[in-house]
Amino acid sequence: MTKKEFIKFVEKTLDEVKKYAEVHTDQSLPDKFKFKWLRDDCEPVSGRENVINEIVRLVYVQDDKIYPCVNLNIGLEHEYISLTSWIANYKPRPFQKGWSNRPGPFIYCVEQNIISDKIDTKSKAFKNKLIDLGLLHYEKE
Repeated sequence: MTKKEFIKFVEKTLDEVKKYAEVHTDQSLPDKFKFKWLRDDCEPVSGRENVINEIVRLVYVQDDKIYPCVNLNIGLEHEYISLTSWIANYKPRPFQKGWSNRPGPFIYCVEQNIISDKIDTKSKAFKNKLIDLGLLHYEKE
């Protein structure tokens, strides 16, 4: 995968992260992002383009070397979707289906404190809704 293609993939990922958070919070969210790697040598960034660039900077090494397992922890901070992230300890490899059965390296994790009390995230209906929205890549139950 070229760097340009990976940038487009990360753009799509942010759209999915927003939708994923909206389904869990049961509310519309702003299209504003903050991002922070969970490591000491990286500063937080805000703004969609800055977030995309920061993710690409550390996840994409070259066309056939992309880190395969990257958690995106989703929270809310004032008017922002707040993402914190780390790269699991696997060697970079060609773009592939990831651990979550989704194309690419990203695993979406929602902070428990932002999940709506109205949502039963363990129900078949909820999981099937995520599948219908293209946010989970498993067979319907």
